[in-house]
Amino acid sequence: MSRYDVVIIGAGAAGLAAARALSGAGKRICLIEARDRIGGRVSTLHFFDLPLPIELGAEFIHGQSATTFSIVDAAALAAMELPDNHWWSRDGLWELVDFWDHIDRVRAKIGKRKRDVSFEAFLRSQRNLAPLTRTLVRGFVEGYHAAHADRISTLMLRGADSEQEQDDPGRRQFRLAGGQDALIEWLRAGLDPSRVDVRLGTTAVAVEWSSRAVSVECQTRDTQATERIRASALIVTIPIGVWKAPRDQEGAIRFDPPLPEKERALEKIEAGHVVKIAFRFREPFWEEPGFVTERARTKSIKPLNFVHSNDRYMPTWWTTAPVRSPILTGWAGGPAADALLAEGAEAMTDRGMDALSRSWNVPRRRLDSLLTGTFTHDWQSDPYSRGAYSYAAVGGSGAHAALAKPLRGTLFFAGEATSGDETGTVAGAVESGRRAARELLKRK
Repeated sequence: MSRYDVVIIGAGAAGLAAARALSGAGKRICLIEARDRIGGRVSTLHFFDLPLPIELGAEFIHGQSATTFSIVDAAALAAMELPDNHWWSRDGLWELVDFWDHIDRVRAKIGKRKRDVSFEAFLRSQRNLAPLTRTLVRGFVEGYHAAHADRISTLMLRGADSEQEQDDPGRRQFRLAGGQDALIEWLRAGLDPSRVDVRLGTTAVAVEWSSRAVSVECQTRDTQATERIRASALIVTIPIGVWKAPRDQEGAIRFDPPLPEKERALEKIEAGHVVKIAFRFREPFWEEPGFVTERARTKSIKPLNFVHSNDRYMPTWWTTAPVRSPILTGWAGGPAADALLAEGAEAMTDRGMDALSRSWNVPRRRLDSLLTGTFTHDWQSDPYSRGAYSYAAVGGSGAHAALAKPLRGTLFFAGEATSGDETGTVAGAVESGRRAARELLKRK
């Protein structure tokens, strides 16, 4: 039996941020992580022959989040701003679109409505929308939010992107040159090793709790050895998919007594579905002179960044601009992710290559001759994520706050699913961990 001041379940961005704050305040902490690495849904691959790492999970900094950029500055990380250009591909022909203008046009129509409906129902009620606007905004909701349009809350979308300043028409986005794991490493480096016990490959199985007393039953994955860890408080940072996992499945945690308040909140929060595949080619063929102008309806040329289409399987692509690199990333969210996952692991790459050939108007034979590798991670099948990030279902505008609320000064909650205004972001996860630490330190 081990005793600590605080047990934290999950060594992702939220858990590390909480542990860093609490260890600095003199608390003795046991940080439990089921994976054999820290970082959670941040997973970065480094290659000596690529100018940028490949991100299997979180990749972008959305907007100028004070939380994220305070770490960027403190850790002296290089954050590169992406060119904000979006191309719409129809039958292999490209059109440069003002992407955020289309999104804001629809968001403005949500207005001050009080009755929540699914975004699918809301779209059906908007009969005067231009076809391109309708298609782009649906793709945004299903892609950016990894959501199903018939499940996601329309009211949630009205203010879903507060991390992106509404008066910033460019919706500025950034990429860390050294990878998102550099931010994770900065959080880890701030842990006091004399106060924080980090246990990797250790799964929390059950939690018994009462006022100011917690017993966490853990199991070491390699040896299946069981241990109970005791503390006066617990911070839970598990992803929404793990929260919703059936009790008999790997990664699920049993609480005794149960948490009916959290179960009610979870009914109104969904786990997003995503398939993300990084395709590595021998050369960045899209950098060839005339590549864009041969496909575009306009002579205007900007650094190529995002390409969108209505492809069933992989409708969104991006380059590594402004850095030249032979990597193209394909992204499918919501129904498109479901369609890809139903094809099976081996077929997903093939479907992605077909989608790339169609939307980029490049013969499949040429793509096959240039492809040297693919990189992906199935976050849906991963028992310690069971999905991408969270979104509010219809009627769930207050569900994230309800999930975040502490219980009896003993159980505290963090993770992007407990952040109402920065859901689905590393910034939201970090800030939630800091918030949980503050709540714990202020308890009476």
